[in-house]
Amino acid sequence: MVWTTGVRASSLTEQIPAERDRQGRLHVDANLKVIGQDDIFATGDVAYAATDDIGNFALMTCQHAISLGRHAGNNVAAQILGVAPTPYSQPKYVTCLDLGAWGAVYTEGWDRQVKLVKEEGKSLKTQINTQWIYPPAADRTSALAAADPMIPVVA
Repeated sequence: MVWTTGVRASSLTEQIPAERDRQGRLHVDANLKVIGQDDIFATGDVAYAATDDIGNFALMTCQHAISLGRHAGNNVAAQILGVAPTPYSQPKYVTCLDLGAWGAVYTEGWDRQVKLVKEEGKSLKTQINTQWIYPPAADRTSALAAADPMIPVVA
């Protein structure tokens, strides 16, 4: 079976007068502020954000959304407090695809160099799903620690 689908940003972005990409994501600057809007930040699946200086942009994936969210939250607070924002940068890119009983495939880089397969890949995918993207404990200290924009999403 082959299943394909597309992704699209929330239609709520249409209420903001700004440039969008093909998926409806809002163009943002390095601080995740919507270009042309002084008080609007975008993050996650609605942000068309450069990940590096060589032309790569965040994808609509959890590995980008986690870091985008941390940076956007930090930068909104920074603007309110009148302190310097933290520019978003996420040059490392990986994919980890779970393939059921066979295992998983883990790749690194925008050219997707295969690094782990089968059981090794599955072990990493399980760790990603159960530890890395799992929400923090419901206490203030853990939540604030998990919101630090300088935490790397992928090792």
